[in-house]
Amino acid sequence: PMTLAFEQLAETRDYLGTQFQTYAPQPVKTAVRNVQYNVGKLKKKGRKIFKKKVWPLLEPIFGVPEGAAAQKRKDAKAARDRKNKASGTGR
Repeated sequence: PMTLAFEQLAETRDYLGTQFQTYAPQPVKTAVRNVQYNVGKLKKKGRKIFKKKVWPLLEPIFGVPEGAAAQKRKDAKAARDRKNKASGTGR
């Protein structure tokens, strides 16, 4: 049911998008494009500020599990090994 609902939502969004592009006046379409661009720019700046300024303050509270760096290296090595094995290179 949920997959069907998401498919229906995507179909409805596509239909409304085509109707909007067909019938909306040009100044309105331009304004919508500008808003989308500006919101995207704000999200990008907000994410950058969060990663640089806010997350370092929150990281000690939420914490990163002990040994996370070692696990990350181990996972990366396993992924490289799988990739090399699949491609046939024996590096």
